[in-house]
This record gives sequence, C-alpha cells and structure tokens, in this order.
Amino acid sequence: MLAIASTLALSGCGVVRTYVGVNTVQLQDAQIFAMESEIDFGATLICPRRPMQMHVAVSAQRPGEAAPSTYDTWRGTPGVRRNGMLDFSNFAFASEQGRFDEWGWFYPNTDLLATLDSGFVIDTQLLHPTAQLAQTRRYEPEYSCIVSAGRPGAPGRGGTEGSDGSSGSSGSEGQKGGEGGWGEDGGPGGDGYQGPHVQVYATYVSTRLYPKLLAVRVSGDIHDFVLAPADRPLALIARGGQGGSGGRGGSGGSGGSGSGGGNGKDDENSGAAGGSGGDGGPGGSGGPGGIGGDGGQIELMYDARYPELAQLLLFDVDGGLPGSGGTGGASGNGGMGGSGGGGSGNSGNSGNQGNYGSYGTGGRAGRAQATAGDVSRYFRSIPGVKMLPNKKR
Repeated sequence: MLAIASTLALSGCGVVRTYVGVNTVQLQDAQIFAMESEIDFGATLICPRRPMQMHVAVSAQRPGEAAPSTYDTWRGTPGVRRNGMLDFSNFAFASEQGRFDEWGWFYPNTDLLATLDSGFVIDTQLLHPTAQLAQTRRYEPEYSCIVSAGRPGAPGRGGTEGSDGSSGSSGSEGQKGGEGGWGEDGGPGGDGYQGPHVQVYATYVSTRLYPKLLAVRVSGDIHDFVLAPADRPLALIARGGQGGSGGRGGSGGSGGSGSGGGNGKDDENSGAAGGSGGDGGPGGSGGPGGIGGDGGQIELMYDARYPELAQLLLFDVDGGLPGSGGTGGASGNGGMGGSGGGGSGNSGNSGNQGNYGSYGTGGRAGRAQATAGDVSRYFRSIPGVKMLPNKKR
C-alpha cells in the first residue's frame, strides 16, 4: 500500500485525482466555441418539490488537443466517478426561484404559489478568462412529484455514545498486565414527537397551465398549499415521529502488557518467564431505542361537489416507528505477554463484545375524520388558482 501511495504521489496530482475518480476537466486554459445548458438532461418542466441537476455541454479545445471536443458535466451525487467530465466550478448558476449547490443541483422554491405563473428562470454563465458565454432557460411548473401534504412529527434525538474503557496498566517485574476497563453503555434514544394537529381543505382547481388539479390547503400546527395531479391518491400525513436510535456502546479497554522476565544472566529473576498480558475489557451495551411519537390529528373537509375526494385523500396518522437499539461496543484486545529467559507470558484474553440495545416501542395511532362541505372560502382568494365551476345539470 505504501508503494502504491508513493507511486501516485510521484506521478502527480492528476494521477491521484484519477485514482479516486475526481479528475474533472477545467476550462480556464481552453479555447471555447459553444455552450448549451439544460436541467436534468432535457427536462422541460420543473416540479417545485424535487431537486434536479443541471447539465452543461461545452465545445472546447484544450492545450495539446488537435481539434475541439465536447465536454459534459457529470451526473449524480458527489460519490460518483467523474474523471474526464466538466467540473461544475466552471459555471455560475442563478435563479430567483431556487438555489444551487456546488454539485449543480437545483433546489426549487417549495412555495408552489411563488412559481405558479412565473415558472422557473435559470441563468448559466461560463466562468472563463476570455470567453463570455451565458444562457437563460425558462421552465414551466408541474406537480407530478407531489404525492403528499402535511408532515410527520419530529424524530427523537439519538442516544449518546458510551465512553471507551481505559487501557490496563503494564505489569512490573514479570507480573501480569492490568485488565482493560469496561466500555460505557450507550445512552437511550429520545422519544419521537407527536404528529401535528391540522385542518385540511380539498377541492379541484384550474390554473393557467392545467385545467384540473387537486388542491389542498393545510392549516393548524403547519401551513401549506399543495397542487397535485387530479387522477391519483394524495396522502395526508400527520404520523408520529420515529424514536431516536440508542447510542453505541463504548469499546472495552485493551489489556495491559505483561512485564518482561529476567534475562537469565545477572538479575535476581534469572530465567524467569515474562508476565501474562491483561485481559481486554468488555464493550458497553448499546442504548435502547426511543419510543415512537403518537400520531397526530387530521380534520378533513372536502368539496361536497366531488364525493370521490373522500377516497382519493388517504390518511396517515400512524404512530411513529420505534427507535433502533444502539450497537454494542467492541471488545478490548488482550495485552501482549512479556518475554523473559524462562519463556514468554501468555497474551491476555479479549473482552466480550457489548450487547445490542433493545428496540423501542411504536407510538399510538392518531385520529382522522372527513366531512363534505363548502370549501370555497379557503380557495377563492388564491392568486392564479380558480375553483372549478359547478357541474351543469
């Protein structure tokens, strides 16, 4: 392994970056001919609650190349191999309807009303000493990624990790090494929080782009406005938060080394064997998982003109899942036996692995109820949104 590392270091930074898969292309010294930008490889619409990654292709001729080549930005999460692909640091992205991270991912504004009429405008600029290339793209909104409204209760905090046991002391004058200390048990996971209490109102609406959408307003502990396709179910969520995971148990301490015995010549312990190594300490147990939070409460009023909404809107007021138990701490290693003229001492035994913590229990289910009624006052004042007219008889 040392030989490989040395070879890579001597071969230059580019070889090292290639080895780990991050040898991306920089364009500062290239001659630039053209640039094309888009989002998500040809997407024409953006859903406000789904991140999407930019894609930029640049025609450029780098030093030493006989002809121009087309280079593309890489696709995926930071862990993918991206050798030979354009680095996103070659570009500046901007949009008033969302934000970008350093990996080219666009996080749209989740407020659906903010982009209902305007859509999304994304500016891409090449960062280059001489080439002044920029492009602006506009995308209409769509809502296929929206499958729920509401949210669960917050999860419980994770338990604290147990401290590692102390190492045993070394033996003296041919004596056995000290035993390693016990690892501390992990702390318990915190309980999940109760789901929210909300009032939900639902109907069908039209917008500038879509003749029929399912519209849902949420008020109470949380406030939200959701648009979704009108031909599929939508989940209304107020379940309890999951219990927190128990903390990891601390590792057992290593046993102390046994002392060396006499060398068989001049000392008073002439020919004595070395001391035995101390036993390693046992690992601490993992902490127990937390209890899931109780489910919340949903009071749904749906537009009485559309009784099918009662089957289209699905309740999720389940209790929160139990928290998982923490992992047990690692066993402490036994100490090495000492050596002497009469032979080497035995090595100490390793300690026991700590036990896994127990799972918590799930939370209790909450309550939900649905009634039909006149919901017009909850939707009539929303800009860009129109309730569907009454059906003709």
